[in-house]
Amino acid sequence: MERIGVSYYPWVDDDEDESFAWLDSSRKEELDGRGYLLTEGVRCEEWFPKGLVFDLSKEGGSTLTDSIPNTFGMLVVSEKLKGILEQETPADFIEYLPIRLRTPRKKVLTTPYYIANVLGSVACMDAKKSDFSMSSIVKTQVRRFRRLALNEKKIPKDAKIFRLAEQTSLILVREDLGQRIVDEDCLGVLFQELEDFGSEFRGRA
Repeated sequence: MERIGVSYYPWVDDDEDESFAWLDSSRKEELDGRGYLLTEGVRCEEWFPKGLVFDLSKEGGSTLTDSIPNTFGMLVVSEKLKGILEQETPADFIEYLPIRLRTPRKKVLTTPYYIANVLGSVACMDAKKSDFSMSSIVKTQVRRFRRLALNEKKIPKDAKIFRLAEQTSLILVREDLGQRIVDEDCLGVLFQELEDFGSEFRGRA
């Protein structure tokens, strides 16, 4: 029986609303140079600092969203969004690392947030139909996509959310999960049409 086509969407930061709070882009010394592991699909609970505080950017707005935009490539989610992800995915799909947020006025907020560390990855890029540049540092990773096409036959049927193995910082969401998140009015969440992903780099090297 042929599998019916399913749509997948890149989960990207919603940078269109200037009122949204962003994480400050400064390097976190407390991560001791291991912050990159948070985008590689590996468990980080053993070494991740308990009660780690992330500063909110002075340049961003003040509205706390369900998915806090950041330049680290991390999913920083609210209790509400965490609950949806927990309902929709198996227990071992995502590791939730509790963090605190601190305002530019140095007030540590009591509102709980988590880094949703999606574990594992799926190698499903259709290289022939995609347009991309490889990283010169990590030879197995795509540095930049100008166009991304997927080989959906390689995606497990139960995978509603996963990292792309060819670029592990990229998280893809299946249509039904994305629709649930949108229907629940989660603020700050943006799922991009796959054909539009990387369009800002087209025409460049």
